[in-house]
Amino acid sequence: MIRHKKLGYVALNVSNLERSVAFYRDHAGLDLVELDEGKQAFMSCNADHHNILLVQAATPSLKRIAYELEDPSQIGVAEQVLTDAGVAFERVSDAECGRLRMGSALRFRDPNGVPFELFSGMVSRPQKFLPHPADLSHLSHAVVKVPEFKKSVEFYRNVMNFRVSDFRHESSGEPYFAFMRCFPNPYHHSFAIIEAPKAAFFHIAFTVRSLDDLMFGRNRLKKAGITVAPTPGRHMASGSVFQYFADPDGFTLEYTFGMEEFPEHGARQPRMLDKSYRTTDVWDGERPTNMPDYGLIEAA
Repeated sequence: MIRHKKLGYVALNVSNLERSVAFYRDHAGLDLVELDEGKQAFMSCNADHHNILLVQAATPSLKRIAYELEDPSQIGVAEQVLTDAGVAFERVSDAECGRLRMGSALRFRDPNGVPFELFSGMVSRPQKFLPHPADLSHLSHAVVKVPEFKKSVEFYRNVMNFRVSDFRHESSGEPYFAFMRCFPNPYHHSFAIIEAPKAAFFHIAFTVRSLDDLMFGRNRLKKAGITVAPTPGRHMASGSVFQYFADPDGFTLEYTFGMEEFPEHGARQPRMLDKSYRTTDVWDGERPTNMPDYGLIEAA
């Protein structure tokens, strides 16, 4: 059984590295920790060396989603679990792990072709994170769209050892959305999947330390002319307040605050929530139809 620490980082291929670094630093609120010869940038919102990795590429896309394991011994556990499940994986070379400032890592793809990494031992950044302007706490979650929903839920439960916190269902009663936590991390979800015709990236989220940080960050984005969803809202599933906005390549980002937490033992059972917009936003605000919703995933 794989034991996770948290969602460690998300890597994004971007069309203009300099522009994206400026956006994530000056608008989203992360720090630039390291720039690797103008080819990739390591951005951080806490004590980690990086929580976002931006890679210069011809085509913007999701490059990978990386989860930090509970301790280095879990790399061996993950290797055995993936082998037993018949999942093809590769060990990341020592040289690349050195460039990524981590101890060791494995890479593989889920049944839908979504790229993942499991790693251990990321170094801490050399300078303390200073809020500018919104106080970010950590990288909260990543969400993807998948065509093989049932197969995907089984994969994440049985192979990745993610635990479902809540489902959402169609009017027929069939689940189409699963919120999952990377066990034993307590947060309601560090990952979620939505059934769709083809695999696609949906969004990533950053937790802020207060509702004031969320609203101040939102208003600054609007004043800077950045695409921002019409209103903040509150999710029924996790109880968290959310605000969506877009980066320069059209990736959807989110500020989130107030997510439900679960104990390692004795957690409540997943609920089956409906598909109405009141479930997405209990405040029933204006729908975020202005989001670019760019979702390309890097090919194998």
